Amino acid sequence: GVRDYRGGGRQSARETAVRVAAGAIAKKWLHEKYGTVIRGYMSQLGPVEIGGWDRMYAFGNPPLPFLEKELKRFPKWLLWQALISPLLECVHASAVSTGGDHHKVTLVVQNTGWLPTYLSKRALARKTVRGVVAEIALPEGATLVQGKRVIEVGQLEGRAYKHTGISFWGDAHTTEDRLKVEWVVRGKPGDLLKLTARHERAGVVRVSVTLT
Repeated sequence: GVRDYRGGGRQSARETAVRVAAGAIAKKWLHEKYGTVIRGYMSQLGPVEIGGWDRMYAFGNPPLPFLEKELKRFPKWLLWQALISPLLECVHASAVSTGGDHHKVTLVVQNTGWLPTYLSKRALARKTVRGVVAEIALPEGATLVQGKRVIEVGQLEGRAYKHTGISFWGDAHTTEDRLKVEWVVRGKPGDLLKLTARHERAGVVRVSVTLT
């Protein structure tokens, strides 16, 4: 082989192992601290595009030039799909002083859609859908005393699996469609905190609270 100091050619496997290990640690740290998900793929090799064959997309959708025409045929069905989809909404957001410059920050969100955020029991069992991710963004000078800046807090049920108030049988899990996240923050009055809850199937909720 030819060794090129600019990259490529033959490389030491021992050196590669160290870089792979460092990359794995960095990837894990970025995910836990900031919710960053890193994916790699090859899209082109020289002049040759390597798009691959997406069987699910190819057989489940009409060709792009005919897509709009097909959608116009089923407006009611499309509206029904949208209405039963999971949907995150903010129920409560607050920042309460606990003494001194410490504040307890609370965010409560609810899935108000018909379907749960995981959509199907099979997807839940296979863990193919990531849970709700909550995040807090602090202004300069404020610090996080308790809790994580980014935390994954699981799935939320939808109305499909919740009993109504007039059901003849009880519901032992009345709040499975809601979640509450709490942080303790050190900051000064007037600091603006930005809270976010997001889910790949249920949308994004963004709210702000001000320390008093």
